[in-house]
Amino acid sequence: MTSGQNTPRPGDSTNKLRREPTGRAFALQIVAAQVILTGVLTLLGWFLSRQEVSHQIAIAILCGGMIPSLANLWLAIVAFRPALGRPPGQMLAAFYLGEFSKFIITAVLFLIAFKTTTLFRQQPYVLLLFTAYVMVQCTTWAYPLARSKFIARQR
Repeated sequence: MTSGQNTPRPGDSTNKLRREPTGRAFALQIVAAQVILTGVLTLLGWFLSRQEVSHQIAIAILCGGMIPSLANLWLAIVAFRPALGRPPGQMLAAFYLGEFSKFIITAVLFLIAFKTTTLFRQQPYVLLLFTAYVMVQCTTWAYPLARSKFIARQR
């Protein structure tokens, strides 16, 4: 067997598979998309609240967007800690631990936001907080769909 037979050619399916991130890399891409969306929404809120000195709209959006981003970052780190190819039970246990701790982190971050920030004692800002949370959390589902459609168009 020559070495040329083992090297993938530009049209091979193995090259297409290499472009697809797996495990932790893909999860971290989703978290990066969440942070970017949080930044864009925060800037939009800042521009909308330019008349106010404290930019309360932007603060509410930033808090609402960072809660799922930080929780999903933790999930990505913990759930994908075991290397691919480990026993399925070990990988499943890591995912369960990551998912359970994600719920705890989310609850604690909401608790911190409501206990330490007087801004969230006003109903419009609470609504902004939860709206930003839901929008950024939806990135978890929207990013893989958008990415797969983008890759399909490139092929």
